[in-house]
Amino acid sequence: MNIFNIPRLPQKDSNRDSRKRILEESSKDFIYDDSAIQGVPISLKVPNVAKAGLGWSMTLVGEAYRNRRNWEDIDETQQYVFELPLPHKSTIEIATILAKQDLVGFQDYTSPERGVCINVKRPESFQTYYDLFHKYDIPEISLDESDDSFADYFVQGLNPVMIQSISTLKDNYNLSNDEVANHLLFEGDDLDSLLEDRRLFVVDYSALEGLESGHHPDQKKYIYSPIVYLAVDKNTESLEVLGVQTGQSNDYPIITNRDQKWDWFVAKMIARSADINYHEGITHLGLTHLLIDPVAVSTFKNLSKNHPLYVLLAPHFEGTLPINDLAVRRLISKGGIVEQLLAPNLDSLFDTISTARNSFSFRGNFLPKTFEARGVTGKSTLKNYAYRDDSLLIWNSIRTWVKSYIELYYKNEKDIQEDYELSNWVRDISSSEGGRVKDFTPKEGIQTFKVLEETLTMIIFTASAQHAAVNFPQEYASNMIYQPLAGYSPAPKTKGLSEQDVLDFLPPIDLAIKQLHILKLLGSSYYSVLGEYSLGTFNDKRVVPRLWNFQERLEKIEGKINNRNKTRRNEYKHLLPSKIPQSINI
Repeated sequence: MNIFNIPRLPQKDSNRDSRKRILEESSKDFIYDDSAIQGVPISLKVPNVAKAGLGWSMTLVGEAYRNRRNWEDIDETQQYVFELPLPHKSTIEIATILAKQDLVGFQDYTSPERGVCINVKRPESFQTYYDLFHKYDIPEISLDESDDSFADYFVQGLNPVMIQSISTLKDNYNLSNDEVANHLLFEGDDLDSLLEDRRLFVVDYSALEGLESGHHPDQKKYIYSPIVYLAVDKNTESLEVLGVQTGQSNDYPIITNRDQKWDWFVAKMIARSADINYHEGITHLGLTHLLIDPVAVSTFKNLSKNHPLYVLLAPHFEGTLPINDLAVRRLISKGGIVEQLLAPNLDSLFDTISTARNSFSFRGNFLPKTFEARGVTGKSTLKNYAYRDDSLLIWNSIRTWVKSYIELYYKNEKDIQEDYELSNWVRDISSSEGGRVKDFTPKEGIQTFKVLEETLTMIIFTASAQHAAVNFPQEYASNMIYQPLAGYSPAPKTKGLSEQDVLDFLPPIDLAIKQLHILKLLGSSYYSVLGEYSLGTFNDKRVVPRLWNFQERLEKIEGKINNRNKTRRNEYKHLLPSKIPQSINI
């Protein structure tokens, strides 16, 4: 063991002055900037130390090139005319872009801006959408999706963090005993019993109600704010859907599976459209990417490279600043892909993201606490909640790993309290001039093993498992019939919709292609695996058996989740440890 490579706490480092000078110099490269989304600090640039490895770039290049090949097949087989042609580049030009690792330039080549479709404004059938999938499989979601799958979506789908138990109905909740008594699975049950037994659950998108809708060049877009009612069958303990209220006011009807086919199809589509708009802005971008970015920045700024916490955390930030930089330049810029695809206009969306991100209580949202707050712990009547059950396995395993690691370096709590780099790190992340992460620590900072363990667990979990859970299901949403990123007709206030009415809700050709390409890219780009640290990450041999224990626990969790999936109505694979990257890198 080379003692000079062993991580050291700053107060125990004999080269303290040199360490301080090196850190002060390297920290100058990291600057917070809140101009991309007003009030939300992220890194102004991507310094060399924060750049990802070549493997990360090649992963994105490979998936992006499938977008290009799909575009070429669309042009070759379908007679669409766009405002702009598909750009062409020579082999040398492409090689130059790749040699420079110019991912923005490569994205402009593989997924170019082509304007609106001139000769076909709106698809005439569902098949028109399916015909856009040339180099990709169509996600296995049919027009005849089962009600079981729709109910399970809210506990193991794209955004499985919204469902909550209720014991009373709000004034604008139109749910009545009719929706319960007329449901085949709830014969002999009633609304009062559901409320009293805490078997009634809602997914309420009221947060979207005040957003201003955006526009496509050819037509207006609509954002929906429905209310989804679900209940647990007291006999089977399975979660079932009672109905969807298509808007927040009492003017909107509750549509159920007993209504005619296209009414029910639109109700489910509206719910999923609202869900993905909430998800993309808040759950995904706001509370993973934008939450972890300033933590990464502060780690690079305030912890020396031989600080034990830097060694532990740095792998969980690989690719985070580069992917966020790519998003700022290409996705969330004015007129960019996000503004084109999502339902709200950009200013309205950014206001919502900023409010959600800056009001998010870091400690108040430790994973177990989120389930308690929503009344959906394992002790609740909601017994089949795949995201909850699998995520807690990962959370607890990370915490055990963190605990075993930090005990190597902090021999007592005095060591924690005297770690001035740790104190600076906490101060910077919490500061209104720095990371602006609310409740990052208690008011006194990190003074105990418990608080240090909790803080590190939350960081690593969010950067790995939480992001995986809300990122990779986006692949299913590439099916724009199943989950349109915006609506193109207002939410219905009456029933009796036709198949043509359904088509009117769906996106025009140009945006359908964009949705397919961007969500396939985001949902298919896997780089790194949780627990598999690069060779040389830990030079301290004492870490090795502790890391092996972590990896062994993750293997057991993999087996446990696979066994759970054998008895679940629908499999949930997004929290299999083998499918969880180390960091937010896509």
